[in-house]
Amino acid sequence: MIGEDAWTEALALDRPLDAAVSTTALHYLPQDTLRRTYAQLATLLRPGGVLVNGDHLLQDGAKPSRIAAHIGHRRAERQQALTHDDWESWWTAVADDPELADLLAERRHRQPTPGPGNGNGLTLSHHTELLRQAGFEHAVPVWQFGNSYVLVALR
Repeated sequence: MIGEDAWTEALALDRPLDAAVSTTALHYLPQDTLRRTYAQLATLLRPGGVLVNGDHLLQDGAKPSRIAAHIGHRRAERQQALTHDDWESWWTAVADDPELADLLAERRHRQPTPGPGNGNGLTLSHHTELLRQAGFEHAVPVWQFGNSYVLVALR
């Protein structure tokens, strides 16, 4: 699992990667784990390789965060996305499915106290700074809607 000790070795890569892609996963990692993970990803990528991270990231400042969340919520309302499972009802349905019991037990073992989907609380600028510290030359959002971003980092 990404972020765990020796996860990069488990990939058994025979050459550097051209790209690495993640969606809605890295915002859950604690800051120190995220810092280490970004550095590990930088070493896996060839020079000129890219990391593409589609994720939910906070804006800098409370007012911009509220505006972004409101825009995202209004869009979800217009698309009737809110009629589907929310975070809690989705996990309740997973827990009720016997075929997923072993996987859910493993998740609970790895993450004993899952949160309500809020993540690590780091802002977009925190993520871009961590990426630069990890050895990425550029780290910029190439798409945004509400608090959803596609962040691209160039090695």
